[in-house]
Amino acid sequence: MTETMTEPERKTKPRRSVLRGASGAVAACVAILLLVVLASQIFFQLQGYPGLGWPAVGAHLLAAAIAVLLQRVADRRTGVVSALASLAVLLTAAATFWLLWWS
Repeated sequence: MTETMTEPERKTKPRRSVLRGASGAVAACVAILLLVVLASQIFFQLQGYPGLGWPAVGAHLLAAAIAVLLQRVADRRTGVVSALASLAVLLTAAATFWLLWWS
């Protein structure tokens, strides 16, 4: 190639880990679960039934907030901090399902 002809620069995208992607999907599912629980609580309250209870809605709100904030940390950091935050998202979701649904 001559000096006037140059190859276009290849832009490389930073690699995203599978763990970070999986934890992002789980964090989104926990947030969607919060919306479902909130909507069902409101619906059942309007129908005159007790529903799941407002403490359960609050617990889901807390779990969703923790999961989303941890996922934000995982997305903005690299290395061990990102991996630990991603694992903490998965642990938060597992604890939420275990304590609020399976026990």
